Amino acid sequence: MTAIHDQAMQYIYQQVLERLLSHMSQAQRASLQLLIQRLLISAGGTEYIGTFRLQVLHGSDRQSTRLLAMLRAAQLSIALRAPVTFQLQVLVVSLPMACSGTLQAHERSFSTLFMQDDPRVQLQMIQGREVVPFNCRPPVAPERWLLARDAMLEFGHLVDARPEALLGSRLFLDLAGAIGFALLVQAPADAVVTAVSGLQRRRYLAWARRSLRMAGERGPHVMHQCLAMLAHGLGRLPGAVDVAPGCLAGPLHVDAPQGVPVRLFAIDDLLPHLLDEQPLDAMLGCSFEAAPDAWPLPAFLDPLVTAQLHELRARSLEPQVSRPALRLAGQAGGSGPREGHQSLLGKTYGINQTQLVCLLFSPFARQGKNLERFLQCRHADMLVALPYLHRALQGKPCPDAVKAWLVNTSGLPLGKLRAIYGGQLPLTTWRLLNSLARRDVHLRLLPRQARGRQRGCEGPP
Repeated sequence: MTAIHDQAMQYIYQQVLERLLSHMSQAQRASLQLLIQRLLISAGGTEYIGTFRLQVLHGSDRQSTRLLAMLRAAQLSIALRAPVTFQLQVLVVSLPMACSGTLQAHERSFSTLFMQDDPRVQLQMIQGREVVPFNCRPPVAPERWLLARDAMLEFGHLVDARPEALLGSRLFLDLAGAIGFALLVQAPADAVVTAVSGLQRRRYLAWARRSLRMAGERGPHVMHQCLAMLAHGLGRLPGAVDVAPGCLAGPLHVDAPQGVPVRLFAIDDLLPHLLDEQPLDAMLGCSFEAAPDAWPLPAFLDPLVTAQLHELRARSLEPQVSRPALRLAGQAGGSGPREGHQSLLGKTYGINQTQLVCLLFSPFARQGKNLERFLQCRHADMLVALPYLHRALQGKPCPDAVKAWLVNTSGLPLGKLRAIYGGQLPLTTWRLLNSLARRDVHLRLLPRQARGRQRGCEGPP
């Protein structure tokens, strides 16, 4: 029975490969042969290809889907020529979290490539800062998002609440932490495959090294030669900038993981045609939009989250009388949802609309510089309690109702609010936080605010 089952599965795999090849252009098939040769050489020969593990970061765009199809074709082609083939670990990345429609689109691609029942393929996804098995309907696990949620709120309140900064380079710290965990499990990958251009790889590596130096990294030089070590170090940075009392970070010491360093398997020179339209999209049922020139870094971020946050910010900062009804970007309907409707970002992190609006005002930083303005715009009934709010943030005695209002409105515990209010953080922490605030998801420099939030500065949100 086992022999019959194996023979049937081999026939199915052969059919999948033939269908893939029939939808590829001549240039793609030539690149596929070069890719196979490079994989065999990287593994050390045909006799070692069965133990060679390759990991790919799978984004929510057409280019990522095409790249995955090429890797699957290479895997099945080698399996027809040799007794075994390489192992493929697919890590689905969509920051802050993939919506149900995106996950279903991934599932359609995986089913077309017949990957879900193949023991040589491992499908995973990122939730918060953890790596879990891929599931198009993941169970709700709020505890997975608690650390990422607090880190985003602290960053916005203390440094920069602009959508580009909140959903910019700081998200790569969460991504690095998850990748580092995935690379250090019992069966780690030997190499991480990427089609990112050399220029973008150098940009990302320079940003990573600079961030680690700002945090006082004292790790060994192997950190810059092993992807697992680099990702592990970046994944620890959120803990290095925790604003909670008693958690103020000192120099970051990173222990090197044991084992063979994880290599980078770059194939950007083999696949320039991935940016062109092709019949492979129709076969895979790809419904993703084509990514811009800066692919693939933006492919890891859901563009709807940024659009909704921009709309919420623009509406929240308008005078209350002239403010129209909120209609979140991407939502259907004539008049749009009411103000209490949660955005995708709020649903992901468990943040309600009131807490998101509070984050965009950042009223507690710099000894509550914008607290009165925030109350005038959003909570006029709390203006009479303004002195008590300052007392609570200063750690002085005040009514419990005032403390509860601060916690419920901000989404942060009172201890962290007091740390944000005082702003007494180490200089290295300030430097790292401000550096993260200067980069968007493309790792490009953001324009400085009119009156920045750097240490000792005061200005509007």
